[in-house]
Amino acid sequence: MAILRARSADRFGDVSRTLVDAGVTCLEITLTSPGALDAIREVRKTLPDTVDVGAGTVVDAEQARAVIEAGAGFVVSPSVEPEVVAVARAAGIPAYPGAFTPTEVLAAWRAGATVVKLFPGSAVGPSYITALRGPFPDVAIMPTGGVSLDNIGDWIRAGASGVGLGGPLLGDAADGGDLGALADRAARALAAVRDARAGA
Repeated sequence: MAILRARSADRFGDVSRTLVDAGVTCLEITLTSPGALDAIREVRKTLPDTVDVGAGTVVDAEQARAVIEAGAGFVVSPSVEPEVVAVARAAGIPAYPGAFTPTEVLAAWRAGATVVKLFPGSAVGPSYITALRGPFPDVAIMPTGGVSLDNIGDWIRAGASGVGLGGPLLGDAADGGDLGALADRAARALAAVRDARAGA
């Protein structure tokens, strides 16, 4: 999952198209970005239906309803927010609540999480996923924060069902930077996931 943040809504178009052209099929637009709702509408309208476009940093039911109305196909939260999960599930879309401790992971799963977002991954590292898989073998876990181009494979091999990648993937592209370099980073990230899943 590519996590997109930008200083204005008009920055998302070129970045999202570049990522999709490189093979990325899941984009999260964070609500902490100015004009995020407009960006979700525009990106959803311009990209193929095969690309999942969702909203991140959704912290209450009101925000969840707003992003769904804007066209978000999934909802991500930084913490366990059962009301957000409930709104998403009622709308028939995936919910990715954030969790850190084993207690929070279980609470998120019991609330109806499609995938539990491990945040911040930087505080623990890939071995923490392996430890969590022991008591929670059926819980899908996706780390964000602390995921880099160099350690994506480590997270996948440790048992992550996917990864969320923001700054290390975007670089300066959302601020008008090099889109070619963004495409190269995206290709590298996707290759790392494929190789890790193939056991390379």
